[in-house]
Amino acid sequence: MKKSILVVEDQSSQRKIMVEALQKAGYVIFQAGDVQQAIDLINQQKPDVLVADMHLPNGDGGDVIREARQLPGAPVAVVAVSIDLAILNQNLTATYQADAYLSKPFHPRELLKIVEELVGVSH
Repeated sequence: MKKSILVVEDQSSQRKIMVEALQKAGYVIFQAGDVQQAIDLINQQKPDVLVADMHLPNGDGGDVIREARQLPGAPVAVVAVSIDLAILNQNLTATYQADAYLSKPFHPRELLKIVEELVGVSH
């Protein structure tokens, strides 16, 4: 069964690049542009991986990560994304409970590599 990924990014151009790269790699993609949309999709779709921007309208990526961590069943793998190096330089594992992080700007191959490490290369 194909792994599913929720991409949470408020900038549509950034989101499109991530979504296209992940779809080409064979993942099922859900996407959200804000915290509420993301929380709704987490609860409806229960994705295998969450790729969340830390700076979002009406909240932050931490809110989305906390919601994903409360889902029953298999844990959701989390990739935190931010342009703010101060956030990424903190201990993300403790602060946001992320499994991995990416600093913007990044190449889509970097995102794919992290996702494949988190879910196992076979999808």
